[in-house]
Amino acid sequence: MIKRSYIYILLWIPIVYACQLDPLPEDELPSFNKLYAVSENVEAVDFICKPDQSGYIILGNLKTNENSDIFLIDVSPDGMQRKLNRITTPFFDEAVKLKINEVDNSIIILGNRRTEATQANVYQNILLKANMEGVPVKAENALDSDSIEAEIKIITDNQNSPYKLNDFIIVPPHLITVGSIRQSPTGNFSEITRIYDWNSINFSDTSDVDILMTRQKPEMGQIPYNNSRNLKVLKGNHENAIYEVFGQSFRGNPNDESIESSDNISWNIYTSIQSSASEPIFIGTDKNEAFGNVLYHSNRKTYIAGNYTSEDQNSLFLITKEYNGRNNNTNQNIYSFAEYGTKISSLTEDAEQNIIIATIEEGTLNNISYLLKFSPSGAPIEVMNENQEMEIKNIQFPSTGFYNIKKIESETNNTVVILSQKAFENNSTAIGLMKIKF
Repeated sequence: MIKRSYIYILLWIPIVYACQLDPLPEDELPSFNKLYAVSENVEAVDFICKPDQSGYIILGNLKTNENSDIFLIDVSPDGMQRKLNRITTPFFDEAVKLKINEVDNSIIILGNRRTEATQANVYQNILLKANMEGVPVKAENALDSDSIEAEIKIITDNQNSPYKLNDFIIVPPHLITVGSIRQSPTGNFSEITRIYDWNSINFSDTSDVDILMTRQKPEMGQIPYNNSRNLKVLKGNHENAIYEVFGQSFRGNPNDESIESSDNISWNIYTSIQSSASEPIFIGTDKNEAFGNVLYHSNRKTYIAGNYTSEDQNSLFLITKEYNGRNNNTNQNIYSFAEYGTKISSLTEDAEQNIIIATIEEGTLNNISYLLKFSPSGAPIEVMNENQEMEIKNIQFPSTGFYNIKKIESETNNTVVILSQKAFENNSTAIGLMKIKF
């Protein structure tokens, strides 16, 4: 049964209303570089570029030692904040992902819920809906005591097996979710996919309590340990694939040290809603590749980026692979590169079909992030630097700027929009949104 939350809106939140930071060079205009929601514990989570080019919606969390609230910021095309909607409940709610529902041009938000900040496992997984101005949907028949600002649906209740959702897609009439499950409160995590009847969810009706789960893969009792993490689900990039699941998988047995183990990137391709996945494609070279992110290109190729985690490898990689309808390991091209960070953050495709990659250099006193540009073939686009040496075309963001990049998206005229996390010396944080030509 779906539980309804008692939701209240706070009328105050520490906000810097889209303050303008240092100007960007003229050759990088049109651009903006702004801050939002300055506070001690603000977290940038996700954002979208509105399909009609009328601005952006930013998803974030505002955390305290006792609570966590989800909020949405509506931003104009020039970066000015138009509205902020904060959803406050008695629970510790954390936003995870937002997607556009193409059927009605709405925004769907996925979240995790705990009863308190110190709770180890996720208590419930929740869904919210909002319009393109970032205003959450409130049930038409909701009383003030039921819901003031949003209708929240509970899609998984973790009373038995703790289950944390990472990602979701909507393929009408299905809601496809992926996450990690523990078959006991302290057991090992394993990958699981759960599919729900999307049409059974009515955000306009607070009495709508039945969300029908139509399929779980694998079935309970058949879940192998694979320590899966960083899971992502995407619509299929081939006519034979309805959806595909990427993740970081552990190959080995945690209870048997005699068995050699390694980390690998897994790619599960599902050709029907009812079918189980065939043997997953393990991407790369079996060198303990760490999965960073994935891009489905308009050329029908798949680009997987990540980093090598072995002791003698400190480099990033971009794998170009084309799925031809058969689940196999053929036709992959790997390009590895160093000196441009240690972690992949996000990928996007620009107007010229080039691949833009955001990377982060972690583990140093001066954290730096980069934007890098690759051709559709997966090869780096090189330019000559000031030392008359060829290097990957890049832009650097030092620790004094928005180095902690969360996500990038491309717009027309080869502009890149960057969502990032900003930290100040007084431990305050802010959400940053930057638009830059690259």
